[in-house]
Amino acid sequence: MDGFLIETEGLTKYFGETPAIKDVDLHVKKGEIYGLLGRNGAGKTTIMKMLLGLTKATKGTIQLFNKPFEKPEKSILNRIGAMIETPGFYPNLTATENLEILASLRGVIHKDAVKRSLEQVGLSYKDRKLYAEYSLGMKQRVGIAAAIIHDPELLILDEPVNGLDPIGVAEMRDFLKRLTGEYGKTILISSHILSEIDLMADQIGIIHAGLLLEERNYRELKEQNMQFISLKAEPLQRVIQLIDEKLRVKEYQVKEDGTIQIFNTEIKTKQIVKVLAENGVFVDEVCRHSDTLEDYFKKITGGEGIA
Repeated sequence: MDGFLIETEGLTKYFGETPAIKDVDLHVKKGEIYGLLGRNGAGKTTIMKMLLGLTKATKGTIQLFNKPFEKPEKSILNRIGAMIETPGFYPNLTATENLEILASLRGVIHKDAVKRSLEQVGLSYKDRKLYAEYSLGMKQRVGIAAAIIHDPELLILDEPVNGLDPIGVAEMRDFLKRLTGEYGKTILISSHILSEIDLMADQIGIIHAGLLLEERNYRELKEQNMQFISLKAEPLQRVIQLIDEKLRVKEYQVKEDGTIQIFNTEIKTKQIVKVLAENGVFVDEVCRHSDTLEDYFKKITGGEGIA
């Protein structure tokens, strides 16, 4: 389908007889940040490795740039920048020296490519500090710099904010958003840090135990499924009757403790209170809520959180 830089159908991977990924249909649109969310071990890295040809799919198809991707080809891989798991560099060399070697191997001809990529991730060009002396967060930055050194169209980044301090995380988030907003890059990013995906993703895919449970536009998800009004009033059956007949609300659920969650967020809380009061029902509690992505993740994975 036109507009998708990445599209998979029935993507499946077995390790021996154990399924790691099962029938994943992934759709990553051009010019957007796609957040692949899941617990550690859910299968995020395996999907990314298959997209790069680092591991072969057991079955299913992959399309990159609207073309079938059956084996790694230079013409396709040159259009992709990637960082999978912990980046590996020579420990006794500086970041600049490591990237100069990489640029030479890649055939990067832009003379400022190393300087530009380091500065874009907040590292100094020609810094004499050895890679072995870097913190985990600094190593992540070097890995990102390596991924963008050849100015790719598509970035595939596995846990890129891992190890960064809060300031570094914010800087990385702004950098990735700038890559899409100003330079039209497309980014597939995996993470188990839901709060960060919450602040940057255009699309999200939630993967759990090898299954892609949901793939949604994140703004629509927030507007449609993550906001609700909670209501406590008695008698419960009378309240439900009034919600149905007087307020004409159909999108609601009753929790075990008797709290009613109303998902039609266009209705005003004062309207609910007024209708119930006019019919002899007094409200104990009514308030508007907005679920976090963590709450939503727990809901669709059967209550299991993320770590």
